[in-house]
Amino acid sequence: MSIEPGSVTRRERRELRRAGQRAGKHLAKQWAGQAVSKALDGLPGLTFPRGGRRVARNMRGRMLLRRPGWNRTSSWTFASAYPWVSSSGLGTRKCFIGFLADGRGKKASGSMWTMDPWECYEQGLITGMACVLIGTIGTGKSTTVKTWVMNLVMAGRRAMIMSDIKDEWGPVARALCPADVNPVMTVGGSHVINPLDPGRRPRTGAVVDPDTGESLLESAGEDWGEDLVIAPMSDEHWVKAVRSRRQSILRTITEILAGRRLTGDERAALIDGIDAAVAAKGEDVASMTPDTTPQVAAAASITIPDVIHALRHPSAETLEESGSASREVANQLKDMVKGDLAGLFDGPSTVEFRDDVPISVFNTKPLMALPPEARLIASQCIQSWAESVITNGDVQRVVVYEEGWENLGDIASLKRMVTQWKLARAFGIFCILILHKLSDLHQAGDEGSKARALAMSLLADADIRVIHRQKSDQLEATAELLRLTGPEREVMGRLPKGQALWKVAELEGRVVRTHRSELQASLFDTDSAMKQRTRVAA
Repeated sequence: MSIEPGSVTRRERRELRRAGQRAGKHLAKQWAGQAVSKALDGLPGLTFPRGGRRVARNMRGRMLLRRPGWNRTSSWTFASAYPWVSSSGLGTRKCFIGFLADGRGKKASGSMWTMDPWECYEQGLITGMACVLIGTIGTGKSTTVKTWVMNLVMAGRRAMIMSDIKDEWGPVARALCPADVNPVMTVGGSHVINPLDPGRRPRTGAVVDPDTGESLLESAGEDWGEDLVIAPMSDEHWVKAVRSRRQSILRTITEILAGRRLTGDERAALIDGIDAAVAAKGEDVASMTPDTTPQVAAAASITIPDVIHALRHPSAETLEESGSASREVANQLKDMVKGDLAGLFDGPSTVEFRDDVPISVFNTKPLMALPPEARLIASQCIQSWAESVITNGDVQRVVVYEEGWENLGDIASLKRMVTQWKLARAFGIFCILILHKLSDLHQAGDEGSKARALAMSLLADADIRVIHRQKSDQLEATAELLRLTGPEREVMGRLPKGQALWKVAELEGRVVRTHRSELQASLFDTDSAMKQRTRVAA
């Protein structure tokens, strides 16, 4: 870039100098004149000469403003000479989040920050379709995730909120849907979800081994690498996918109830029980087509009581191979029919999933009164049922796991979530796990255990990390787990409310102040209950 001054003749420059000298003499006379003082309301005021404060270029009187000299330089050098210019974003254009900030004040004066995971994946900025979002209470993480999801939906994506314990997502979802559509699915009361529903059959999306062609769904939690092969969904692959999902959720439920891992005989008995229940029900999973609605498929689906009945009446072959393991598994599953969760997941589904709505929310507030173990099982059942209808790869959808720490205390739950994250690209989904602090991952198990390794795998698969202010006792652990630089660690401990450090893959972290509209501010007000109580108390 070359900048040259305008052409001025020598005579014109001499006249300009003389005019400046005359103006300076005139200003000096004004300064030498009598000072004036004005009192305000009886108070003494500042006293200045008639020409104003005696400083150069005080903008009082006549003066000569000179243009600075210019040098010829390159664009690269010119840009580096002005370090106060704001940093840029990622070069993406979709889904506005906020503005870059310095992590100190509440104002943001930097460039815009946009974050569309699918656009980032197309540009090669990320390889994994998952995000971990952390922040203590009162740091603005709820506003950040709601703004992000709402803007993604308005940009054409779809969303599913797996668990809304506080009933905060309902107003957001209703604002995004037509007035005659209710996007909230309440779990509890008279509403039943069958976690064994086959779901919707995708047209493509069978994840297979590139060498053998075998389905990878049965090897949940293993490291499959980057070279996944997405094959057409044949009848054989579809039957295996449904069978694998049912085995996974029932094994998860049984292990949570038993408080231990199933033995080999118990796993074999459970598989035989599922197959026997399908045969007794006459369910033909292979005959389903991509046009078969989830409601039609659910009407013919087996239920947990069907599996319990098959386990209590095993075949002679099962008795010979597994012995009394069938009865032991049946006794554990009985709690789903007669325990705290009776009437919630033990019958045909009465909750209808609408694939044409932009956002769907599972309202789990009625489950808050249940014991922690029952809430964990309910969470797994909801996730399994939701995955069966959203993992068809037909639409791009963001899936939010609120209060994600509840899923980290059980190894079976971790296995299912790891599988979901590794298959996110194949399913066309983007997962967001919300935690209060990264040390929540440590509650999965002791150091060196398989559960801890699975929890760390979730963090490793998350190419986008959003960090709100952390308490002082969490700074070192968070910086170590996320491999933050010194300046990033420093800014993480003093972030104002509403600002977060965004780490995208191995790129430099950027502090972003989330921007929300007036409508979004009214929808995201999570402190309304506290404010209402304060007014009542006053």
